[in-house]
Amino acid sequence: MADLLVRGGRLFDPASGIDAVGDLLLSGGWIAAVGAAEARGSEEVIEAAGLLVTPGLIDMHVHLREPGQTHKETVASGTRAAAAGGFATVVCEPNTVPPIDTPERVAEVTDIARRGAVVRVLPKCCITRGQQGREVADLAALRAAGAAAASDDGFSVEDAAVMRDAMAAARAVGIPLTVHVDHVDLMERDIALAAEFDYAVHFSHVSLAKEVELIARARGRGLRVTGEATPHHLSLCADDAPANDTNYKMNPPLRSRRDRNALRRALADGTIAVIASDHAPHSLTEKAAAYDKAPSGVIGLETTIGVIWTDLVHAGLLSAQIAVRAMTAAPAAVLRIESPALRPGAPADVTLIDADASWTVEPDRFYSLSRNCPSAGRRLKGKAVATVVGGRMAMREGVVLGVGALG
Repeated sequence: MADLLVRGGRLFDPASGIDAVGDLLLSGGWIAAVGAAEARGSEEVIEAAGLLVTPGLIDMHVHLREPGQTHKETVASGTRAAAAGGFATVVCEPNTVPPIDTPERVAEVTDIARRGAVVRVLPKCCITRGQQGREVADLAALRAAGAAAASDDGFSVEDAAVMRDAMAAARAVGIPLTVHVDHVDLMERDIALAAEFDYAVHFSHVSLAKEVELIARARGRGLRVTGEATPHHLSLCADDAPANDTNYKMNPPLRSRRDRNALRRALADGTIAVIASDHAPHSLTEKAAAYDKAPSGVIGLETTIGVIWTDLVHAGLLSAQIAVRAMTAAPAAVLRIESPALRPGAPADVTLIDADASWTVEPDRFYSLSRNCPSAGRRLKGKAVATVVGGRMAMREGVVLGVGALG
């Protein structure tokens, strides 16, 4: 593995308080020097003047669809989309076919990723067996097998007794719970359980002003309650969706302008900590069905940076510091993993962003197998121009490089 020298970029790591022009030397899969690095003559050099050089971005809510739905996406195609979008790590949801509810299925996804992924892949497991909501999965065995978090994504755990058992089991083994809720009353219930068990709970794809209010109240009480917002819910509202256009059909659906604005404020003030794409690929045939029969979900790995910078950062609604933190240190904290950082000795996961790059969203040119993108045709400002994973170049100037980047 050749050394990499990232020269003259704006080193930008809000969690570490770093914001200065300088160099970054990557050697042997680790960050070797930060700030000033002398060229040795043998390393590959990336000229980064005018670029943001950030810790490798994390997307903690991605559907890779493998096993069982590889006509929609695969680990290989989805991680290429991630690299193209600037993400060094993705956390994949467990609603595969069959769902990831046993240690063997965690191991299967891990093995697929080891052989074909170009970014780091952390699998989630199901909260309940088969995502049926009736019996808690063996969270101890799943955590030991490498599950990064537990979720029944796409489904709420409706039974209060089952959710209570899930909270107790998760607390016992220290696995994060990232829950999908269909109703505000279920969010209230899960917040009450977080208080009772003194345990963390993270709410996926928050979309309503009322949900924001509940999270704010819980955090005001000192509870370990966090939430994430998607680029599409931060960017769009129901009024923006063309009638019967299935590329705007998602779960949860687009909400009112008031809800969207509440979500934007919550991200800016820290009530919502994480930005996550909820990248949900579907085939062209599936999305071409009548609106009421088409599946819910939109893709976002390759557009997240552009949407967030265009509609929030450049619009003056969100600082670049908060945007980067929401895709680095914040998801790492929820997942209880080492935060990506620009410091000597940290893993060499790095993202380079051209905040002023202007580009048009063309889904037909995506690395993802799917095209169900509500940003199609938009002109965006802000784009990842390089993604480094473990010291290896996964993407440069829009081109994803190599296979099995992590060996």
